Amino acid sequence: MDEINEPPTINIDLARPEDRAGVWANFANVSHSIYEFTLDFARLEFDADGPTGGVLVSRISMSPLFIQQLIEALENNYEKWAAKAMPPEVTDGLKIDQTDAEAPGSDSDTEGGES
Repeated sequence: MDEINEPPTINIDLARPEDRAGVWANFANVSHSIYEFTLDFARLEFDADGPTGGVLVSRISMSPLFIQQLIEALENNYEKWAAKAMPPEVTDGLKIDQTDAEAPGSDSDTEGGES
């Protein structure tokens, strides 16, 4: 039986080198239509008097379903981060699952009878 020689697969990364590291944003604006949400991320520049200008670094449009999933993921991750990084007086109002976000070295009872 004759074997068919297929050409080798070549993977080409189309990302530009300057895009691989991501971008820094310190300002965001959210707008929406009935079909989509648009998030604009910008990097503002400041001097002693406040913002002096800025540049749009990314614009992302997404579906309402994806926005809901993003909100849930952000809430979950923020709560875990806050439980570890912020003082208790700041996190008292947050609904934090302490089993996932317990700070290292803290004393707490675990469910199931072991401590």
